[in-house]
Amino acid sequence: MPKKKTIVSIGAGNIAHHIIPALHNTGCLIKQVFSRSIVNAEALASIVQASTTDDLSQINTEADLYLIMVNDDAIATVSKQLFALTNNQYIAHTSGSIDSEVLREVGGNYGCFYPLQSFKKNHPTDISEVPILITGHNENTKVKLHSLAKSISNNVSSITDKDRLRYHLAAVMINNFTNHLACKTSLYLQKYNLDSSVLDALTKKTFEKILTANACDIQTGPAIRNDKKVEKNHLKLLKDEKELSRIYKSISRSIKKQYHEDS
Repeated sequence: MPKKKTIVSIGAGNIAHHIIPALHNTGCLIKQVFSRSIVNAEALASIVQASTTDDLSQINTEADLYLIMVNDDAIATVSKQLFALTNNQYIAHTSGSIDSEVLREVGGNYGCFYPLQSFKKNHPTDISEVPILITGHNENTKVKLHSLAKSISNNVSSITDKDRLRYHLAAVMINNFTNHLACKTSLYLQKYNLDSSVLDALTKKTFEKILTANACDIQTGPAIRNDKKVEKNHLKLLKDEKELSRIYKSISRSIKKQYHEDS
C-alpha cells in the first residue's frame, strides 16, 4: 500500500479552505495547519483532522510538502522563518504573482502550486475544473507537484514563473477589472433609482458569448462602429461623473485602436 502524502498547510485563508480539503479527500494526510489566527487554523484543521499552530517555530518538520497559502507580501517573510528542508521535502506557494525563487533559501525542492481561480471560504468551487499552474525549480519538483495537482484538478500545466505572472495579469483584467466595471455600473444606476437587474440577461449573454467564441470577433457597441453621436450623448450623461467618464473614454479609445487604427 503506497505511503500517504503528508502535507502542512501554512495559511488558513480562502485558498487553503478549498485546496486543503480537496487534497485531504484524495487521501493526503494533512498533518498541521498554521495561521497567525489560531481560530482560522482550527476552523480548517477541524475539516481535515489536523493539528494546529500559530507559531512558525512549531511547524511540524516531518511532512512531505509544505504549501504556503498566505498573502503575497508575507510569503518571503514566512519562508525565511521556516526550518531548512531536506532534499526529500517539497515546498510551494500558491501565488500567481510571486516568483518561486523566493523559496530558494528554505532548501529542499521548491516551486509554485497556483490554482487560477478567485476563492471565498463559503463559496463552493469545483476544484476539478480549476486550472492549476505548476512551477518547479527542478524536474523532480515539477513531476511531484504536477502529480499532486492532477489528483484534484483536470486542468494542470507546468509553466515558467514569467508565464504564470502573465496568466495572473490576465486573470486580474478578466476577473477583477470586469467585476469593478459591474460594480461601477450598478452604483451609477442606483444613483438614478434605476434597477440594475435589468442588465442581468445582457450580462449573462455577454459571458456566455465570451466563453463560446473569440472575444475579439464579437465586439459590439458605439466604439467599434465609430458612432460619435452616441458616444457624445453618453459622455453628456457622464459630465458630472468624472471617473466613469475617464473609464468610458479610455476603453472606447482602446476599442477604436484595435478595430480602427486610423481613427
